[in-house]
Amino acid sequence: MADQPSWAETAASLLTRLSGGIELNCGFDQMELQVPNQQNPAGPPATWRLNGTLRIRTKGDAPANGLSISAAPVVSPVPDPNHPRG
Repeated sequence: MADQPSWAETAASLLTRLSGGIELNCGFDQMELQVPNQQNPAGPPATWRLNGTLRIRTKGDAPANGLSISAAPVVSPVPDPNHPRG
């Protein structure tokens, strides 16, 4: 798995390919995603549960190659009361 891109690298790559005025809709039905814990890399990963729609919209008329992404987006999971963290 070391040669596979992280989710943040994949998201950044996708965003650089979208041009202005594009909308991307992704639907999820009880999908679970294991996300590394940046505060405790040796600890267990966080589990994100996705059930709904993720919508990404771009604005403007700039072509995709004109975009510059300096950092990947940071998303914080909502704690799951059924899975307490140690």
